[in-house]
Amino acid sequence: MGWAQPAGAWRLDVAKSELVVKVWKTGAAAALAHDHVVRATKFSGEVSLDEAGAPESLALAVSVEVASLVPDEPETRKKYFIVGPPVPPADQLKVKEHLLGDEQLDAAKFKAISFKSDGVYREAGGGLQCRGQLTLHGVTREVRFPLTVKAGVGVVEGDASVRLKTSDFGVAPFSTALGLIRNKDEVELVLHLVAVRP
Repeated sequence: MGWAQPAGAWRLDVAKSELVVKVWKTGAAAALAHDHVVRATKFSGEVSLDEAGAPESLALAVSVEVASLVPDEPETRKKYFIVGPPVPPADQLKVKEHLLGDEQLDAAKFKAISFKSDGVYREAGGGLQCRGQLTLHGVTREVRFPLTVKAGVGVVEGDASVRLKTSDFGVAPFSTALGLIRNKDEVELVLHLVAVRP
């Protein structure tokens, strides 16, 4: 479908959008641990396009409430192909406690994770790339990632994934058992965003 959409702000349909982070285990005793997938349950955002509706004009801003992050829901693990047995509810609570604690994301101090695009451009091969500023744990860094966009009548859908190192944002990977079990520094942020006309 084409991009002949009126210009201006759109509304992010949070009910149809999804943001998750995949976290992988490592270490000599990694077999005793779980890979994780963490879903944002509260987020907001804005989307806009120019009058021609060109994908290169796409502007995006998203903010996630850190305290809303929920790890290892059974359906989310299945959807994102996280292998291994289900994570017991008590372990899910422990994972969330560590994740939001002051040695990890420190949700009490850093209440939001945000992204604001600087631009969308088309590569020589025709694919779209998005460039923007990601703020995590109070640290802002530029990120770039491939972007897939589909547009219909009054609706725009975007899909993207980006790998990043949490240590670049001042967050040391979780480690326990003297480092025999720990998370990899590299994680994957996966986004499915749906925007509609107000």
